[in-house]
Amino acid sequence: MSKKSSSITFRIDEKSERGLRKLAEENRISLNTLANQIFSDYVECEVFIKKFGTLRISTDSFRRILSVIPEKDLVDLAIRGGSQEAKEFILFKWKELNPSVVHEFVKMYFEFCGYGRCDMEKTEGKISVSIHHDLKTKGSLYLKHFLESLIRSTLDKPCTVTTTEDTVTLSFQP
Repeated sequence: MSKKSSSITFRIDEKSERGLRKLAEENRISLNTLANQIFSDYVECEVFIKKFGTLRISTDSFRRILSVIPEKDLVDLAIRGGSQEAKEFILFKWKELNPSVVHEFVKMYFEFCGYGRCDMEKTEGKISVSIHHDLKTKGSLYLKHFLESLIRSTLDKPCTVTTTEDTVTLSFQP
């Protein structure tokens, strides 16, 4: 299904234009495609992240914070984050809880907010989410409990989770 498009004309400063053209070339995409991606990210994600009050920190800083938090406290933070804050954000942005919006939230959380790279797969009887991250063992522990509590609190589904130092894989029935 193709999205409808419209034409718009506006001016930007030359420095921004050069930077955008360079980015488009580096990513081997057209300037039009890059502009669409930027506008889409802003409208679909950035606006809500700012309104909700989400902070951004570097992966390095987050990894260092995780490394000094005792495991019990880390698990408690992750559970609260997944069951309360994530649920509140989903309701803030999408105004409802269902598998589709939870899927969109997970995609946004990992792709836009930078917690890791996310691959999701939906088959007949199972939804699987695999996350590869740079947060090490405590990051896997945090993400495991965050995602488990997210699925339980929003969809009321039990899930199976497997972790390694750099990967969290979660699956549940739709």
